Amino acid sequence: MIPYIRGLHSITCIHFLPNMKILIPLLFPLFLTVNGCLHISGPSNKNCTPTDPSVFLFAYSNDLDRSDLIMYYQLTGPIYNTHRSHGLKFNVAATVRFDTKIREDIVFHEVANEDDKLFHSQNAAGTRVEQQNVDPSQRFDSSETGSDVLDMLERFIGTNYKDLCGSSALIVMSRSPNEVEISKLVTKIREYHITLNIVVRVPFSGGHRPETIYDLAAKTNGQCAFTNVVRDQAYHWMPNILNAFTYYSLNLKVSGTGTMVLPPLTLQKNATLDLGVGAQSSATAESFQNLTLSWRNSQTGTTGSFSRTREQMNQKSLNFFSKEKFLEAEAATYELTLDYNYSLEDTVLIRMNSLQPIDDWLPYQNSSIETQ
Repeated sequence: MIPYIRGLHSITCIHFLPNMKILIPLLFPLFLTVNGCLHISGPSNKNCTPTDPSVFLFAYSNDLDRSDLIMYYQLTGPIYNTHRSHGLKFNVAATVRFDTKIREDIVFHEVANEDDKLFHSQNAAGTRVEQQNVDPSQRFDSSETGSDVLDMLERFIGTNYKDLCGSSALIVMSRSPNEVEISKLVTKIREYHITLNIVVRVPFSGGHRPETIYDLAAKTNGQCAFTNVVRDQAYHWMPNILNAFTYYSLNLKVSGTGTMVLPPLTLQKNATLDLGVGAQSSATAESFQNLTLSWRNSQTGTTGSFSRTREQMNQKSLNFFSKEKFLEAEAATYELTLDYNYSLEDTVLIRMNSLQPIDDWLPYQNSSIETQ
């Protein structure tokens, strides 16, 4: 059969006749099998830096309503525009719809136009999202069925796309996975330094393990927010979405009331840092009561803080807080302290991100630091 190429993306399906099977092993250095297709691209480099060109993936669940989906995609506009104006990071948009009965391909919206490639790639991605929309006939029939979001991420990595390393993903979903074990996927995401920004619409449309998604974000320096409102500017309350460079990432296991001195933040250059805090791992549990994150410039003695209470949780998010310009900081070492009050044991995610590029990737945590 003749190979075919669909649209603007880079997936080519090649079918082999029976007497050609002997040739297949010779092609694996050049091709990687994905959904029965051989993906021509690559190979991807796992040794990228935070500033190397990479992919921005918009992945959306078929459980969402059309209005929700369009609103979410509109939130990507400031992301693309900001990075285009700063000449940073992303050079191609990718899209995929998941939670469908028939598994769908990840589409990399490559364009021939060399003038402002990201702009044209973004337009192609937006056109596909609007045309593809959501398909109620393809939704899972049972609320017992878990989301296939983890499989989608496995397939994204499995494309071996040439600029996969250093990618960021905005994942919007409503169905929880049923899996608990994610160690292999975590390892792959870490190898490629993929940043996850996960927004989970509640009430859940199905599945039983929402904590798995939160745990995935925790172990990959990502963020996970549960929300009952879609029509809002999510990049304001999940700063990782807009600010692709992570300067500080910490997971803390907390219980009861106490104070903890955190690892310090050392800046080698001036930077403006936005703060994101995953205050609790669930959309419904009431473990979180209040917290205060404080900083002190060890050279000048300047101080600042960020405080939130359970009563301040609003319709933007049911577990996540943020603060723009938490630190408009000069090069120095900053001492950090967390005061907390939790009725049950939970895990706090603390992230500080910036538009200013950073030289190195941050390390990952296999488990949360426990408070004393």
